[in-house]
Amino acid sequence: MQMIRIRFKNEKDGAKGFCELAKRGRVICLPMDIYEIGERGLKILDDLKIKYEILQTEGFDYAYATIRNSIATQV
Repeated sequence: MQMIRIRFKNEKDGAKGFCELAKRGRVICLPMDIYEIGERGLKILDDLKIKYEILQTEGFDYAYATIRNSIATQV
């Protein structure tokens, strides 16, 4: 599964987009208002006409390792 990092275009879209994505699947919240979602999350946002910007696309294993390692470095 591809994981995609996005940033919403504005605060209103961010609030609505996050809620809709959280109802339907996993959303990983990262610093600086960046969210990591699965590919099908983009279709949800597109169907609801919520504006976003794609920042990065990567495999799930890479996303998991990044999150795991970033938590460990903060300790």
